[in-house]
Amino acid sequence: MIRFFFQAGLTIICRPGLRVFIPLFLLLLLTGCAGRLEKASELFHAEQPEAALAELEKGDIFGGRNRLLFLLERGTVLHQLGRYRESSEALLQAADLLQSYEQLGISEQVGSLVTTEWLTRYKGEYSERLWVHSYQMMNFLLLGEYDSAYVEARRAVELYQRYPQALKNDFFSRGLIALCFATVGEENDAYLVYRQLADDLPGPAPVVADLLRISSRLGQRDDVERYQGLLPPNLPAADGELVLFIANGRIPEKMPGNIIVPPSIRFSFPYYETSHAALAQVVLSPASPMLPPLSTSLGEVARQSLDQRKLQLIAKETARVAAKEAISQKVGKDYGPTAEAVARISLLLLEEPDTRSWQTLPGRLTLVRVPLLSGQHMIRVRLQGRGEVKLPEFQLRKGQKVFFSLRF
Repeated sequence: MIRFFFQAGLTIICRPGLRVFIPLFLLLLLTGCAGRLEKASELFHAEQPEAALAELEKGDIFGGRNRLLFLLERGTVLHQLGRYRESSEALLQAADLLQSYEQLGISEQVGSLVTTEWLTRYKGEYSERLWVHSYQMMNFLLLGEYDSAYVEARRAVELYQRYPQALKNDFFSRGLIALCFATVGEENDAYLVYRQLADDLPGPAPVVADLLRISSRLGQRDDVERYQGLLPPNLPAADGELVLFIANGRIPEKMPGNIIVPPSIRFSFPYYETSHAALAQVVLSPASPMLPPLSTSLGEVARQSLDQRKLQLIAKETARVAAKEAISQKVGKDYGPTAEAVARISLLLLEEPDTRSWQTLPGRLTLVRVPLLSGQHMIRVRLQGRGEVKLPEFQLRKGQKVFFSLRF
């Protein structure tokens, strides 16, 4: 294996006539698409989603290594524009890519060991993989395609079961999963999700009403007795529901962290900036009682997700440092100390942590549910300190849920 590293490294570092240009070529390769994604993100957060979409539609010009990111960003931008069908199509492609990326090619893995992780295809953090399904659930609920939302909920559950510790605190997505189950009448599945949420939340109030309703239907008398006294007061006698998906803030950036060991050893790891998206303080006009909301700080979940990969990152970074040190020594032995110094400097400069991420995500997602009587409704939604949105007038039928997605 070390011999293979030598050969791969020497192909890159020692080919006559190309050594001077390799760092420049790699710099271009690493920054070209990243710059385009960054520009699209900045346009989006500057409230120019159409311009952001136009930038994304220029595509990935360097072999598809960032194709997943282009699809993810396109999915959220289209969702923001209310083009839910197109958003779901982009995110479906992203989900298919993620499935195909489960096994990286051996040459790609070895190539990243002697150069940089940026040269591999971006596979997404565990949290980002879940949020593909979260946005798909929202898209399909907004389109009235409840069976498709249920399918996405099942896929989200499978992912959650694979990475429970990394995704445990994504209460928004878990509540959305249960809502999708309940909407198509899969009450056993909804009960299991709500029951686990009641244990994991700081307090069970956001799911008590659902637990009581479903537990009573399923004959779970112990749960009915347990949660009866925790039911939020003053809930109206309603026969329909307004459901709001509220996004606010901006997910923190993934940043480069480095440890330098003289003379030329560099360990690099990504991390998420510490930030806190404010809780969504929602006010409705005319005033209507709401169920306690389910909310997720996406930055917090992203950090927990990255933490779950720490051992994997450390192992790969250690192997990369060992491979580069072996290559440098081999270059010195074969070509002399000057060539070794050039090799060490080149490899040191290439040692950059992979800070790619899904940048158009909000800092917080909140699930707001408003019990309403059937009939015609005109409602304004205000997020304290963030402005107000007038919802389109809607007709609510008995037993119906009406969905809206808002971003402040």
